[in-house]
Amino acid sequence: MNVQSALNAYKETDLSEVDSASPHRLIEMTFQDLKKNLLVIRRTLNDGNRIGGDEASRSIAALEILRASLNFKDGGDIAKNLDQIYIYSLDQLANIIKDDSEHELDSVIAIVTSLVDAWSTIPG
Repeated sequence: MNVQSALNAYKETDLSEVDSASPHRLIEMTFQDLKKNLLVIRRTLNDGNRIGGDEASRSIAALEILRASLNFKDGGDIAKNLDQIYIYSLDQLANIIKDDSEHELDSVIAIVTSLVDAWSTIPG
């Protein structure tokens, strides 16, 4: 995936913002959407319901967009570490979706929240 893929994924949410967004802002939007969908999954499980396909697929898509946006050449160890975090999160999501159970959902939410907070402090 590339920036164009990210644009296409978010055209459903707010076309005007996506069209004018910088790459930095697109990543921020991806993080925010991921966090929002993970929290929906948390509420769904807390309510004893099955996880819906929309929030699960959007969470997976967001993580894949984030992985695809990594620049391993210039990013060095940071990019490698983020890739491992995204892979871990994807693995946990797969288990959560497969079993309709929590597994490490709170851990993934905490990690994503930290990343959202950190990313928002970086000047765009």
